[in-house]
Amino acid sequence: MKLLNRKLFRDISHNWAQFMSVFLMAALSIIVFVGLQGAWHGLQESLNSYLTKNNLPNYWIQGSYITKDDKSKLKDISGIKKLSFGTRLQVKQDNHYLIIDSFQKPLIKLYRVKGEKYNSQSENGIWINKEYARAHSLKVGDNLSLTYTNQNLHLKVRGIVQSPSRIYFTGTQEFIAPNYSNYGYAYVSPKALRKVFNYKGPQNIVEIDGKHKNFRKEIEKIFGARLLTYYNRHTLPDVSTAIERVGEIKNLSYMFSFIFLLLAILAMYTTIRRLITSQTEEIATLKALGFSNFRIQIHYASFGLLVGSLGTIVGALVAPLISWYVLSSQKNMFSLPSWQVSYSFSAWMVMILVILICVFSAYLAARSGSKGVPALYLRGNEETKAKKIWLEHWKNLWKHLPYSGRWAIRDAFINRTRTLMGIIGVAGGMMLTIAGIGMPQSMTHLVDKAYNTDFSYNKRLYVNNYESYSRTHPQAKQWVQISQAHFSPDDGYNRLLIIVDKGDYVNMKTTNGMGIKNGGLYVTQGFAKRANIKKGDNLKVRTFGSNKQYSFKVKGIITTETNQGAYITAHTWQKAKGFYQPTTLLVGKNYKYHKQDINSTISINEQKKNAYNFVNSLMSIFALIIIFGALLIIIVLYNLGSLSFVEKMRDYATLRVLGIHKRELRRLTLIENLITTFIGWLIGIPAGIWFLGQYVKTFSTINLEYTRYYNWETIVIASLFVWICSLSTTLFISRRIKNIDMVQALKGVE
Repeated sequence: MKLLNRKLFRDISHNWAQFMSVFLMAALSIIVFVGLQGAWHGLQESLNSYLTKNNLPNYWIQGSYITKDDKSKLKDISGIKKLSFGTRLQVKQDNHYLIIDSFQKPLIKLYRVKGEKYNSQSENGIWINKEYARAHSLKVGDNLSLTYTNQNLHLKVRGIVQSPSRIYFTGTQEFIAPNYSNYGYAYVSPKALRKVFNYKGPQNIVEIDGKHKNFRKEIEKIFGARLLTYYNRHTLPDVSTAIERVGEIKNLSYMFSFIFLLLAILAMYTTIRRLITSQTEEIATLKALGFSNFRIQIHYASFGLLVGSLGTIVGALVAPLISWYVLSSQKNMFSLPSWQVSYSFSAWMVMILVILICVFSAYLAARSGSKGVPALYLRGNEETKAKKIWLEHWKNLWKHLPYSGRWAIRDAFINRTRTLMGIIGVAGGMMLTIAGIGMPQSMTHLVDKAYNTDFSYNKRLYVNNYESYSRTHPQAKQWVQISQAHFSPDDGYNRLLIIVDKGDYVNMKTTNGMGIKNGGLYVTQGFAKRANIKKGDNLKVRTFGSNKQYSFKVKGIITTETNQGAYITAHTWQKAKGFYQPTTLLVGKNYKYHKQDINSTISINEQKKNAYNFVNSLMSIFALIIIFGALLIIIVLYNLGSLSFVEKMRDYATLRVLGIHKRELRRLTLIENLITTFIGWLIGIPAGIWFLGQYVKTFSTINLEYTRYYNWETIVIASLFVWICSLSTTLFISRRIKNIDMVQALKGVE
């Protein structure tokens, strides 16, 4: 055994390039899968721990007001455990906005970052969320000046908090990412609400713990026209976005890692096979010295065990850095008190899988190389049996092909396994490259399309009284009313009904390129897919705040990614006698208005910047995938080229002895590689486009529908990268032809 052990380490030192190749592939496989897995599983554990400890409700309701009878009926619903009733207001702090909640006995437990614990008996205190306080340099003990219904109020900051119901707080549905520079949330006691705010109105919000099979139906019966919003954990964006992000990174982890592992397995197997195939004479010598086939196979399997184990260990050590890198990219998006990296059982399974692949690759290669008589192995490799391929039967075509082309085609068909591995390697490389480039493009395209094409206003103005403002400002044209609505049929979730008046600022198109017109309802593509709604269907709709149900024919499916729901013109809605009291006015750059007439404003540039912040939070993940994908492609193609060279070394030597020049031999190598790369490239383009679609789909939510976007630049850049990698490895390997030892390569030729 000492001889075999010494030989093992000698093999490693003499075949350092092959050893490092397998080592890197094993390490990269672990880094990618375990790194991404640690991120999503860690985020999941962080969320679960936070939400469980701080009593996240199951349902949130907002009504115009809540009566004692409402409270009694809610308590009587089966499955409902606890209820917390409170009041919600919106106030101004300078030119910023705070959503203020007030509970006597809050259902949730606010996480205290600094200062005092929330006190429902405080008469002059306010608890501000951590991110808003940081954005505006607010500290515990500061006096906060607020404006509410033309009153100037002053409250002392008693504490800095985080709420489990506000993990992904955007302040308004017009933003798709947190915007703490303009929006925050806070808590005050009922006493402060009455004393400082002089609020004498009713309670209007309910937080509910418990579960019921059809709670939406029950609360619609109880509240009727007084119901303004209803959310559960799957539909409240402040919570659901965080939960969905876990699923997004999880799906990304499995999808990308699956392709990555397949190519990594291919690279590891071919490298180990190439290494052992090149040692047939040493295997024969060991057999001649009396070593059994089993001992030889175990010896080479130990090479796989060593390189696989070392790669796995290094990968496992580096993977937490990737996990923290991915998690850190999400910290600006989500409000969590603590973040942790965590791994599940599947991480250990992949580690074991990578080691086993290395061991069995080495074992199988050694097993095939240890069979036979030592004397025959010492003569050289076995001869390959020549067979006619099907293309040779087309004599008119075959005889017109140049010799180099015929040789390359025949070799590719005879060595089908090697050729297939090359095609898979190139196709896989194209898939990863198209997805890596196409995903950021798709995300950026969503923002550009939403805020440059679908909408072209300069600002959204929010007014308190539509009738008064429209009378005094007849130039105001394009009003928009946004209401939460219950559609039937639907996908089980409430959606937005967006009622649009005449104007030039809403330009969304249907799947057949038409705009929104009078006479029917237009359903967004994401909603239509989930609810199986088609053009021509009849759709019933009841907006929250109304008891009346309306029925409209679906005139088209809108290709928009934001605000998933339905659009209808104001003319069609009013003709059906629907309630129309819009509060949003879309205006252009030159529209003049007085600040005292406007409750708040949002510019399209703010929305665009906010959306890009959201995209940028994911860019680091995409960049990581592109880098690892590029490394994988280079290693896979190099390994396949090296394997091909080793297997054809005798062929090259024979052709060289027959008078073929080295330049012609390099041309033969290039032609064969071109054939393999071309086929893999052709397969990889549609496969990459399909994979990009699946990849993008993992980020779609109830509220946002992502669609793949690619153009000729995507395909050209991906193609150039793969072709450059393929041709450069071919040129690099073909230079080794001049170093072939003719005597050694032609041993055993009779």
